[in-house]
Amino acid sequence: MYWPAFQFDFSLDLPRLMPHIAAVEFYRHVAITRILPPQWRERTVNDDSDRAAAARAWVNQRFATGSPPVSLDDLLALHRLVGDPSNPECNPGVLRALPVEVGRREVGGIHFGAPPDNLPALMHAYIEFINSDRLRTLHPLVHALVAHFFLVTIHPFGDCNGRVSRLLTAGLLRQHGYNVHGGFYALSAYFYANDVEYHTLQHRCWLQPLPFDLTQFVAFAMQGFVMELRSIDSFLKVKLARVDKNMAA
Repeated sequence: MYWPAFQFDFSLDLPRLMPHIAAVEFYRHVAITRILPPQWRERTVNDDSDRAAAARAWVNQRFATGSPPVSLDDLLALHRLVGDPSNPECNPGVLRALPVEVGRREVGGIHFGAPPDNLPALMHAYIEFINSDRLRTLHPLVHALVAHFFLVTIHPFGDCNGRVSRLLTAGLLRQHGYNVHGGFYALSAYFYANDVEYHTLQHRCWLQPLPFDLTQFVAFAMQGFVMELRSIDSFLKVKLARVDKNMAA
């Protein structure tokens, strides 16, 4: 990636995404419920820790419906919450001061994050971008996923970039009235379970000239989100049927 010419520019094939958007809307009642299957509530993922739990609670409070737009201070606060102070590469709550590379052969190669000297200006531009009318007029899940992609692309922190990106996704969904647990756990678990495809789709985007075509990445993530909502919907229907049966008895 040629960082001197980098822009927050992307394209989406919206007709291709419409079936996924329609499915999310069909299960909208599930996305806002706080009744979750026990096995879903108890599920753990690789970044489930005391720090991650504190960060989720912070997201739940900070990004309530109608809360102010995301700021750089919010991202730094999230990184302080999830970052490991014992990790010399992490430096919680601070933009990295060293170059970084991520990736591996099986997902398409190596990606070099933005040069450290560019990070302050890039992150300022990123905040403007994710709060722009262009993104805020997209479907909430699409908005959150585009924001997720570009934060991972910049890779502003020495460590925990993925965790901060997933928490940001949850925060943006929370602002639109979605249950923050659905926003965090559903995508986090899905990304971990499909790690190679998740990273491969990102790398394919990074290998493109601008604007990045994010259609495949967004469709992949939306598919996982819908799968989780469908699972919760099935659980709710079983619970409701049992209640009706007990009342009839």
